[in-house]
Amino acid sequence: MRKSMMMEFPLEEYQARLDKLIAGMQRYGMDAILLSSKENTRYFSGLQSIVWDSKIAVPGFLIVTADGQMTIVSSTSNQPAVKVTAVLDDDCLLAYSRTNEAGFPDTFPKAVVYALEKFGVKNGRLGMEIGTGFRVQMSDADRNAIMGMIPDAKIVDAAPLLWEIRRIKSPLEVEAIRRSCAINVAAYKKGFESIVCGKTTEEELYRIMAAECYLQGAEAMLPLGIRCGQERYSQGNCPPSKRVIGLKEGEMMLIDGGPCYMGYYSDIIRQAVSGKPSARQQEIYDIAVEGNNLGLSLIRPGVPVREVCKTVDDFFASKGMDAYNRCKGWMGHGLGLDVHELPTISMDCDAILEPGMVMALEPELFNAELGVFGIEQNFVVTETGYELLTPAPQELIRLPM
Repeated sequence: MRKSMMMEFPLEEYQARLDKLIAGMQRYGMDAILLSSKENTRYFSGLQSIVWDSKIAVPGFLIVTADGQMTIVSSTSNQPAVKVTAVLDDDCLLAYSRTNEAGFPDTFPKAVVYALEKFGVKNGRLGMEIGTGFRVQMSDADRNAIMGMIPDAKIVDAAPLLWEIRRIKSPLEVEAIRRSCAINVAAYKKGFESIVCGKTTEEELYRIMAAECYLQGAEAMLPLGIRCGQERYSQGNCPPSKRVIGLKEGEMMLIDGGPCYMGYYSDIIRQAVSGKPSARQQEIYDIAVEGNNLGLSLIRPGVPVREVCKTVDDFFASKGMDAYNRCKGWMGHGLGLDVHELPTISMDCDAILEPGMVMALEPELFNAELGVFGIEQNFVVTETGYELLTPAPQELIRLPM
């Protein structure tokens, strides 16, 4: 390994990640692991590229063996970006060339298989990103070509090992997420202050907030979920529309999502109402926020995530909100290089909270006529409890009509 021009973390950080990966492969009985996703290749090697969203290009394909050999397979045209971002030594890199340059395999599948054969793992147990939370980032044709050339290999799911490593954030990762959250809080403040009821649209608000995030140092921005008004209440995870905010008194609105900084996401929800909420709207909102704070009060090492979920569900039921509890049984997720990571805060997850886990808690109450109610908080589990990473105001913001 060596320092690269655009290296984001110290070499020691990458070495520690790779050491965990190699030890894990040995423990899981894998001979090698094949990583194609943007998040995993960046995490273990530092690789960055502007063409990850391409459905044609393969920015880089990371192969690591249980005895510590490694390479990144990429096209000759992508090799310069690999060399200035990834921490692997140049002589570990493998290029392929469609122009039949001497000494290079001429296709991506041939290059991958060449590396496996060189490392002596062509017929071994090979871990791939085929489990929950991951996608193999290559065309079906390339995948079939590779599998056809390694018929004796045993493909196994690497997801449990990868989440075992990535679910615990290092202090440097936590600092990156802390910065992402600070950018997010500033953008939410800017956004709410910019709304003019009866004039500002959801799309315009998104552009205002995205611009603020980029000015604050974000590298990317989620397509925020911004929804206002009765016809929008039920449309969860919907991008912003041309709908004007605050057309009449008592319209609930929410903003959901956030920016990415150094690859790490923040994801929060805050809410506002045009003019004055009804007494019932305020009551439901206050219960939703109280439920979130109750959940946070349980966060500490050793607590099962199920306990957090059940406690909040039971609280909502005790307040007569069971029928409104749209997230019953599931109310949060891990956070990191993906906006949704494992473990989840849910009744079907058996994870135990550990120091270094970064998560988002987002219990939600919903009534089709009155609105969506709740906030989303990001936190990191500490040795004694938790640190709140998103200290934006919790109050229901009243937008002047």
